[in-house]
Amino acid sequence: MMVLAGFSAQSAAQEQCPELRRLRSEAAEASKQATGVGTQGRCEAYIRFSMAWHDLVRYAKDHRELCDISKVSLGEIDRRHREAVKARDNVCTNRPLRPYPAEVLPR
Repeated sequence: MMVLAGFSAQSAAQEQCPELRRLRSEAAEASKQATGVGTQGRCEAYIRFSMAWHDLVRYAKDHRELCDISKVSLGEIDRRHREAVKARDNVCTNRPLRPYPAEVLPR
């Protein structure tokens, strides 16, 4: 019953906030594009990726009450934005996307 109530509330929030759903879709599409490009356009793709998450986090913060976005969901959106910015910075400065674990570091 709780799951049904949660789904109902989320569904109502999505009906009130189609822009939120659109921004999430854009962020997902930017993510796919960023991972599927060659080295030439990789930085630009990651810039678009981080900008899509920036737009999503800004909209979510500005419309938190109207869209019924929980603090947990807002925190998750913010965390993903920070990860996108970090990935963009790494890709655009020719560093590895993610740091190597200690046992993989070259000696």
